[in-house]
Amino acid sequence: MADVWTLDLIGLLASFTFLGYSSWRDIVNREVPDRVWLVCYPVGLVLIALRLIVQTSSWIVILLSVASAVALSVALPYLGLWGGADGKGFICLALMNPMIPVLGESSSHIVNPFFPLVVFSNAYIASLTSMLYPIQRNLRALPMRELFDGLEDESFLRKVAAFFTGYRVPVGELESKPFLFLLESVDHQGSTPRRHFIFELRVDSDSREELADIKAAVDSGMLRQTVWVSPGLPFLLFVTVGLGLSVLFGDIVWRALSALAHYVGTLV
Repeated sequence: MADVWTLDLIGLLASFTFLGYSSWRDIVNREVPDRVWLVCYPVGLVLIALRLIVQTSSWIVILLSVASAVALSVALPYLGLWGGADGKGFICLALMNPMIPVLGESSSHIVNPFFPLVVFSNAYIASLTSMLYPIQRNLRALPMRELFDGLEDESFLRKVAAFFTGYRVPVGELESKPFLFLLESVDHQGSTPRRHFIFELRVDSDSREELADIKAAVDSGMLRQTVWVSPGLPFLLFVTVGLGLSVLFGDIVWRALSALAHYVGTLV
């Protein structure tokens, strides 16, 4: 019978393997084939069954950990905040790694017993690095004074949000790059079209109507040829990175809060 250390090692190796492959397919094709889950779920179910046999004193934690990951994986796609593949991948991760792995010292930096939730929080921390791409594109945009051309009426905070999350591309690129999401819309009320930023959190939002309005305005000469967009994120990639961060450094959010509390304590 396998021991806990062996189950942790197998679970992590299997998770990195399927998450790495799924991330690659998500980046290249923006979809993950169903055969990935036909392999991952049986492997995950075998590992979770072995854990329940080996770790009899941790049944409640194991089952609650998996249940919390399933709830998250159902709720976020339903709310449009995740794609379906993200939810399926996260459930597989929870089946393979429901408990804090005991492979190294990083486990001492995790207080949340539900390891998938630690990976989840680390994944979102990792996803913040995606803002570097829009930022560098906007910094290289010349002349920068034209960056918000046509959107002068937008507030400073909305312009900052757009600067960190989006950039301008030619309207023609939207048809060849379907995973660029519109970050603005056009209001045709009155004689002059007015442009507005739109910040949509749903990954399944349908912007065909807004795109048709923008194309019509461009074709009529009322708008210039570029439009603000936000790139769709292959979140499985960040789940993979979040798993790596969890193994190497533990719970980053908890460590940051602990460091902040310690710093504040030294000032008191």
